[in-house]
Amino acid sequence: MEHQRSSRQFFSLLLLILSLVWQTSGQSTTTPAQKTGWYPEGCYTDAAAGRTLSVGMQVPGGSSTMTNVKCQDVCQAGGYVLAGTEYSGECFCDNQFRNNGGPAPDGNAQCSMFCNGNQTEVCGGSNRLTLFRYYTGAGSSSSPTVSSTTSSSAASSASTTSASSTAPVAIGLPKGFAYKGCFVDGPGYRIMNNQQPDDQSMTIASCANVCAEAGFEIAAMEYSSQCFCDNMVRMAGKLASSESECNTKCAGDQDQTCGGPARMSIYSSQTPLKVIKSPSPVQNVTDWTYQGCITDGGAANQVFPWKLVNSTGNSPEWCLGQCQSFGYQAAGMEYGEECYCGDLDGIEKTGSTSAPESDCNDPCPGDPEALCGAGNRLSWYKWEGEPLYVFQYPTGSAAGRYEFLVGGPIIPLIAQPGVNGKVSFLEKHGTGEPNTTGAYEFDPSIGGDIFHAFRELRGIKTDIFCAAGLTMPDRAGRQINIGGWSTDSLFGVRTYWPDGSAGVNGTNDWQEDVNTVKLQRGRWYPTGMVMANGSMLIVGGEDGSNGVPVPNMEILPTVGPVYEAQYLRDTDPYNLYPFLVVLPSGGIFIQYYNEARILDERSLDTVKILPQAPSTVNDPSGGRTYPLEGSQVLLPQYYPYDAPLEVLICGGAGRQPAWGVDNCISIEPDAAQPEWTLERMPSRRVMSCMATLPDGTYMIMNGAEIGAAGFGLADQSNLNAVLYDSTKPKHQRMSIMANTTIARMYHSEAVVMDDGRVLVSGSDPQDGVKHPQEHRLEVFLPPYLLSGAPQPTFDLLQNDWIWEADYSFTLTSSTGGGIKVSLLGAESSTHGSSMGARILFPQVSCSGNACTVKAPKGPYIAPVGWYRMFVLDGPTPSHAKWVRIGGDPAGLGNWPNAAAFQPLPGLGPVNVPGGSNVASRSTVARGFSA
Repeated sequence: MEHQRSSRQFFSLLLLILSLVWQTSGQSTTTPAQKTGWYPEGCYTDAAAGRTLSVGMQVPGGSSTMTNVKCQDVCQAGGYVLAGTEYSGECFCDNQFRNNGGPAPDGNAQCSMFCNGNQTEVCGGSNRLTLFRYYTGAGSSSSPTVSSTTSSSAASSASTTSASSTAPVAIGLPKGFAYKGCFVDGPGYRIMNNQQPDDQSMTIASCANVCAEAGFEIAAMEYSSQCFCDNMVRMAGKLASSESECNTKCAGDQDQTCGGPARMSIYSSQTPLKVIKSPSPVQNVTDWTYQGCITDGGAANQVFPWKLVNSTGNSPEWCLGQCQSFGYQAAGMEYGEECYCGDLDGIEKTGSTSAPESDCNDPCPGDPEALCGAGNRLSWYKWEGEPLYVFQYPTGSAAGRYEFLVGGPIIPLIAQPGVNGKVSFLEKHGTGEPNTTGAYEFDPSIGGDIFHAFRELRGIKTDIFCAAGLTMPDRAGRQINIGGWSTDSLFGVRTYWPDGSAGVNGTNDWQEDVNTVKLQRGRWYPTGMVMANGSMLIVGGEDGSNGVPVPNMEILPTVGPVYEAQYLRDTDPYNLYPFLVVLPSGGIFIQYYNEARILDERSLDTVKILPQAPSTVNDPSGGRTYPLEGSQVLLPQYYPYDAPLEVLICGGAGRQPAWGVDNCISIEPDAAQPEWTLERMPSRRVMSCMATLPDGTYMIMNGAEIGAAGFGLADQSNLNAVLYDSTKPKHQRMSIMANTTIARMYHSEAVVMDDGRVLVSGSDPQDGVKHPQEHRLEVFLPPYLLSGAPQPTFDLLQNDWIWEADYSFTLTSSTGGGIKVSLLGAESSTHGSSMGARILFPQVSCSGNACTVKAPKGPYIAPVGWYRMFVLDGPTPSHAKWVRIGGDPAGLGNWPNAAAFQPLPGLGPVNVPGGSNVASRSTVARGFSA
């Protein structure tokens, strides 16, 4: 690319000095999107029912490696002169257009999908082809451009010119071609592109036929042996003052005239002839305003960092539209085909300065009447409409605070709050710290006393490295861990019954016996979810460390065979730890890689495919799930729960370049026409963690700014915390909070403790000394704990609830402010996936200190299981009390009935009308009662 830029700069200078010596002009190196002899035609229509180009071709390496040059190669090898790419990875060839295919009526706007094999190129779009044509014997690499701009006034004068008695005489012209006159070419610029190789036997007819056969409507001869083809006359091309200025004889026929020095004899089938004006800066595009021409430092010091390349369709309208849709308020174009998105502070950070307007002189390929910068020069624009985003910058206590808590004995891989008020930590058993069991329980009530705050747990026999976790709905609130990283670990099913209390150690340990209770398929990086009927759905993974995909699902307790999911196979390896949600509609939402869909809860078949999840502005192939790791939460559900449930996903990573995603996306899956809403984040973040706070806000924490999840694959730790408040208008919901000094990279977690603090743990990058292996635990104190207001306290008599029943609680201390209750679903957090997390705000009424809370609807509003009940006095939450909602309909309290798992907690009160069990394991099909 640098070689190409140098060539352009050199020949631009050469043209200014040697305006009459055209033999060497227009010779630049091949663009990344084309090879010698192939020229872009623009964006063309296509349809699966009637292909514009009829021959589908495979390129070496498959569709995932698709580039325009690869498609051109296979088409040329097959003897075809037309090549088109589509949908990022499809290639089509032909020698003619079919089924009325032609230039897209909307110009190049819908050719916007980037090539799978090179994210700097556009490879068509939805039913749109990025089209190229090969010219027999072509050797020039001047690039033709198709424009949808209207003709200027110069066209009318040019179109009225007809052959005079002194006009060149030609026979054998293509149908409809006629002489349009002698035009001035330059100096210093070309009025037509697509110069053909010099031809010492050229005639008027030979040049015109070459152009017509290549699909062009205009042909021009110059200086005896030069032939140019185009569909427009550029740079406000004008007729020469006299026909005699076209005075050089055609090299192949001395009886014909073929232009002259800096003069073109033009023939065309157009009436009127399309003449476009000289390119100039477009001053306004919607609420974007042109700011001028500025210097750019190149790849090492880019003013606006997000780069897109559109060699056939770049224009101010296209570029600024891309940047706006991703929330950028500054943008610019460079080298004609390059588009850059960023923020206003990029100019100051890079030391960019104003440049003469004449420096930005490259026409835009998608709008040849507009200018798109030049070499290391940006035509830049600023958004001057309503702000696309507004970040808040709280200070002092309103920004929260990080505090060191205690050093730890292990680097936790999984963090899981328990019904006993403690937090379970699991590490890479066998591959983690030496001389440990891989499992500890942390008691926050003891806090900073490292000698007493941790209890080592035993009983885990296989390695839980990158497993799934849940809290089961049995009466004990047992924790379950599923899967692992190799051999027997892959099939592991492990349970732990949390016991003890604050300040008092329990005696229970983990239980496991892979010979009696195991998964049907081995799974590394799976996700677990408690279904509406109380069974557990286990989804996806790989067969061991970097193994083949396991693109299926199964139910625990085991019922029926595994369910195969082709879409998980198709998106491997970017779909690990998929996000799963029980929806109010009764369906199951699944988001994996950059796709999402709704599944039927009984058959697990797809009910609805949702739109593709956006990633970064320049890489639609980026994703949101491991290893392109973001994090997902559910926005609050409020009584009477009639608003659609909204899913929020923040962070992730692009693939080319491998940068963290600087946005959050949200969707209401149950809406009739769900669409993703994109909101800018203050910084890039991959391997993010999100903690759901009891006041209904969310902490976005940890991670890195570049790279992906895995050992040594990320860099530039993100030390900042961000608060997301869904009660504010969208695009105004994020506040930039306090910083930490501890890098939290791969294998870091953030979970809310029962006292309302966020417990921040782990970091296992294994990248040498750049980012240390991190044993220290921190807490983040949200603003509600720093306001000075005391936390309310309350007594609750009953913690086993049925849906929509009323339960009494008594305030034992409060300030008399507005009393609310929030219910946080039990979660197990690993790799940015908080399995089981959700928050509800039920109906509450109080008379003095006596209050009543109505249990939420179920099982689709509040799936069965354990929740933490917080009482909020204004914004300040109490310590939590654990409640169980919906009982244990799948009978997990009596499972697994094996010697290694005794004693079992039993069903306990099932809490359904009549007291009967809604589903027994003998009547369950795919986990649901028959």
